[in-house]
Amino acid sequence: MASTESSPQNPTHHRSGPADDSYVDDFERRSAEAVATLGTSLDLDTFSAAFNLFRVSARFLHDLEVEVHRPLGISLAGFRVLFTVWVFDELEPRQIAVLSGVSRAAVSGVVNTLERDGLAERSRDQTDRRLVTVRLTRAGLERVKAAYRDQNQREAKHFDVLSADELQTFSQIMRKLLATPLAPGSGDVAD
Repeated sequence: MASTESSPQNPTHHRSGPADDSYVDDFERRSAEAVATLGTSLDLDTFSAAFNLFRVSARFLHDLEVEVHRPLGISLAGFRVLFTVWVFDELEPRQIAVLSGVSRAAVSGVVNTLERDGLAERSRDQTDRRLVTVRLTRAGLERVKAAYRDQNQREAKHFDVLSADELQTFSQIMRKLLATPLAPGSGDVAD
């Protein structure tokens, strides 16, 4: 007997829509139509860009977490903290938050986990005991290097549909968006 509960195989139970996977391909169009009902002052081109950026990001990050980071025993946030500290050798937690995209509140918990697992260590400044910095241990350094080697292979698979010129343009656009400051209180990680 077929299940009537909602599941990844049956996501449309109790909803109107097709029973096969065509709903995924139709999601952007249907979303734009729904958003358009909110009024004429909405910018549907901006909606489309943000909608697809979010979907691509979520898909990409989920894939990295499942295929790379979890098999190595670290979370995606853990990897981001490890990678950021690796690049700079030693950072304060607030600097880690800004650079890694992990919230300040989450950095503390992530560093606690990394420290517990022997991958990172905190130290206090000798002149100002309030100042704490984070460094990788030898094990943390080896883990982040192994993780990034594996991640780079996954990155290549995600981006192999783009030509070299398209990939360069994509990177330039992302850098431009990242260089544009957000208004204070807008939810920027640095806030």
